[in-house]
Amino acid sequence: MKEYNAAFFGLYENWFKLLKKEFGENKAIDLFRKAMETGLSKAYGDSFKKGLTSEFARLVGKRDNNVGLLVKFPEISENKLVYQFHTDPFPNLKNEIAPQKLDDTFIAFKVRYILGDNWSYKNTTHLWNGDSCTELVISK
Repeated sequence: MKEYNAAFFGLYENWFKLLKKEFGENKAIDLFRKAMETGLSKAYGDSFKKGLTSEFARLVGKRDNNVGLLVKFPEISENKLVYQFHTDPFPNLKNEIAPQKLDDTFIAFKVRYILGDNWSYKNTTHLWNGDSCTELVISK
């Protein structure tokens, strides 16, 4: 795994803070979501089989590791996937936005783009709440 890319994530953190200050939280979230969708769609490409949890783990795991995030997938089945962040991608946004609102700016896209519209996710634990990881249970 590569070292946590503080410059990469810091740029996004600073951009969110600036947007929130200038336009308010709702507009900042909307623009942040659009930036995440643009960047992640390029990172994942389109040469994968949509709807497979194994593809989600492969694509997301590779990209997350490339930017220095320790992620794990302790459960992978045909209809369910557990996705854990053991590195906080945006630690400097902890007091800027509710954790689920921030996570939704990029997790919802990952799920929809790689797995499809009939999949959903739920946050079960979060690093910002003192948990050992941020865990997302993704299911159909």
